[in-house]
Amino acid sequence: MMQFKPFIIVNRLVITKGKNIVYNEKFHSGVNIIRGKNSSGKSTIADFIFYSLGGELTKWKEEASSCSFTYIEVNLSGKVFTLRREIRESSKAGMDIVEGTYDASIAIEITNWFRYPYSATENKESFYQVILKELGIPYTKSDSSNSITLHQLLRLMYVDQMTSLDRLFKFDKFDNANKRKAIGELLIGLSDLNLYQHRVRLQKLDSNLGKKIDEIGTLHKFFGNEIRTAEAIDIEIANKETELANLERKLDSEDPKDINTENSISNTLRDEIRELRSALQSFENRKLSVNFELSDSERFIKSLLSRLEALEDSSRTIDALSNIGFKYCPSCFQPTCNNSSVNHCGLCGNDTPNNETKFDPTFKIRKEIEFQISESNIMISLRQKELTKLESDISETSNNLKLKKSKLEIIEKPIKQMSQKGRDILINIGTISREIQQLGFAKLRFSNLYELYSERDAIQKEFNHLSDIVKGFESSIEREMKSKKKMISKFTMQIIHADLNHEEAFNNAKNIEFDFKEDRVSVDERVLFSASSMVYLKNAFRLALFQGSCEDTSFLYPRFLIMDNIEDKGMEPERSHIFQNEIIRVSAAINIPHQIIFTTSMIDDDLNDSRYCVGEFYYDENKSLKIR
Repeated sequence: MMQFKPFIIVNRLVITKGKNIVYNEKFHSGVNIIRGKNSSGKSTIADFIFYSLGGELTKWKEEASSCSFTYIEVNLSGKVFTLRREIRESSKAGMDIVEGTYDASIAIEITNWFRYPYSATENKESFYQVILKELGIPYTKSDSSNSITLHQLLRLMYVDQMTSLDRLFKFDKFDNANKRKAIGELLIGLSDLNLYQHRVRLQKLDSNLGKKIDEIGTLHKFFGNEIRTAEAIDIEIANKETELANLERKLDSEDPKDINTENSISNTLRDEIRELRSALQSFENRKLSVNFELSDSERFIKSLLSRLEALEDSSRTIDALSNIGFKYCPSCFQPTCNNSSVNHCGLCGNDTPNNETKFDPTFKIRKEIEFQISESNIMISLRQKELTKLESDISETSNNLKLKKSKLEIIEKPIKQMSQKGRDILINIGTISREIQQLGFAKLRFSNLYELYSERDAIQKEFNHLSDIVKGFESSIEREMKSKKKMISKFTMQIIHADLNHEEAFNNAKNIEFDFKEDRVSVDERVLFSASSMVYLKNAFRLALFQGSCEDTSFLYPRFLIMDNIEDKGMEPERSHIFQNEIIRVSAAINIPHQIIFTTSMIDDDLNDSRYCVGEFYYDENKSLKIR
């Protein structure tokens, strides 16, 4: 079967309470139906799937909150992993990940699983970064409220019961229009999140620019006409220093009549100079050592990146070789016993995993190398900070050394019985030195203003540059956005047209519009309908978005959908059956790995106990969670 990547397929979900397993069901590609009466635990299972994959839940049902762990065996773009997550009220739990099936994973000590936190640290990836990396979906590096995580993407793959009917995305307290727009653009394959990060940066720059302009205005009012530019003050200081140097040369030309140095002060200064020279040599030696360590670490990282690239090449080679059909044995050159089944090795005839669920032998090694790279980058960062500190220490020590030398020269200069001309020169030197000092103070007074000028100009320059980039990005994706919107709207139209004799506006619909940023979908510019019609429209759009991802290989939407509200708000059985059959129709026409999981209390008789159903029919005495 051809594959569009990325894709997610849940193979199995296991939920434990203490040492007991309270839910254990296998899922499959295509349509999966969880059925049962109201309040029998169907939504609980949908929530657990969402949570197990990395979603955030802040409110658990009572039975669910009493459980301990979720285990989900999941196929991520052709590689099978088992994900384990502790059930917490805060929903900020990390995740344990191991490659392989659930049955294989439970035989492995939990200490040998890879443990990933909820939020990334300097030396550890978050679990969502690991999963998105395996899927091949871009992600933001930071964990700020503006970051786009796996949870944010899953909000467009899970139709839950708690979110308002007029909203496309699952509710999230950190939601905002730019984030929704970025998620939509990413999942339909228009952006790699760079555009979103540029937009977020532009907002921050615009705010900072306004603050800098306000601060500059306040200082202008305070200083009034006293403001002088740093350049003007520097020129005056330079002139004074030239005048000072000339006076010192004249003083040196004066013949002393008596030599009488302050021996005790001179000796102290000489000791201090020796100590400063020793400290300076120590700092410079350490600087050389740190530079060597930095260079060594950079070479080490380069070698690790080469190994990582080689492993990826090996993985691709394994994939390529696994599809070769051998007619002759490469060892004895005798004809092989060909097995026509796609799930058998073309050489030895042994059973092989399904093409959709290949085992990647390089996963563990890759993660270890990635960890080494992360650790090495941290060490480089620490050494760079140390290098900056050393350079500051070297500069400060050098300046102190020059000052001490200058003091020693002045003290040792004979001044007793100095001529009147020499004394006048010394007085002028002192006067000019004080003037230079006062100019320095003046420059210091205005330093905040100069710094604000510089910061304002830098922000304005970056703002203008990013603004041009964003406009270019948006212009380049505009045509493709229209094409993809047209396809999704067409699929939505087909699904709502199947809903005959229930909503007149659906029957006569000519145009479907949707906007990720505004979080809404409309039919012929109308957004409000009866509650049951809004349920149908919302689910129709999400199914159409899913269908579009299975038609267009450029989509980054992972061909995965959970629907838990197709019968919300007074939906009639007949109307629910129509939508259920639309789900079956859409899935049947798809020839790539995909998965739709939906819950229903009104299952169509033709679908009940069919191959689509997962688990039993749940009711009050037989709920989904078998909690004793």
